[in-house]
Amino acid sequence: MSKILAFTNQKGGVGKTTSTANIGAGLARAGHKVMLVDLDPQTNLTKGLMTGKADKNVYGALLADYKPHAYKVGENLGLLAGSTAISGFEKVKGDELDREYLLKELLEPFREKCAYILLDCPPALGLITLNAYTCADALYIPLEAQLYATDGVEKVIELVGKVQKRMNPGLQVGGIFFTRYDQRKVLRRDTADQLRAKYPGLVLNATIRESIALGEAPHLAQDIFTYAPKSAGATDYQALVEEILAR
Repeated sequence: MSKILAFTNQKGGVGKTTSTANIGAGLARAGHKVMLVDLDPQTNLTKGLMTGKADKNVYGALLADYKPHAYKVGENLGLLAGSTAISGFEKVKGDELDREYLLKELLEPFREKCAYILLDCPPALGLITLNAYTCADALYIPLEAQLYATDGVEKVIELVGKVQKRMNPGLQVGGIFFTRYDQRKVLRRDTADQLRAKYPGLVLNATIRESIALGEAPHLAQDIFTYAPKSAGATDYQALVEEILAR
């Protein structure tokens, strides 16, 4: 049975999609069968890993227009492609009975085939995110160590509490990790220390430094390990993958 990890933050631009792609690639490199699921209407995960057009996507599968189709995007690595139309999911399915469990049902056939399923959640706490939390085993929260960084974390943890009580008692916060981290900047260090004090045991040791290669890799539909295996980005994501595997 696979482990489902959701990467989430209600604030955009924190490296959520980059992290989903590269942690997934790192797990696949470690020999695990991994499937990525693009739930973000911006579809950057799909754009950054696929060169061709995806005729079938996760939104169409959620609407039962067709069966879910996983595209191979690397060795041991598959992708349920995203769709910009998924932004209308709440409007279409908002009144449906058991609407919070639609993604869980969709992923069920893949759970015996994959060791890990990684969900790239949208930067909003709507019905799609609620579906992700309902089926996930653990959430990982990427964020930048800067002013107001804790706001998004607090909202995520608040929703986690509600989901645990009502829909998914096994849901856990797997960890919080910092992206675009610069140890030399006092604000970054102070914010990191504040979060470690506020959420003891949740802030991971591995941090992701700013890296040009991390921004370049998706333009060639590659993960960081394929594009620049000796870069700071590859080193940092490898350390993060190892820490996630150890938890």
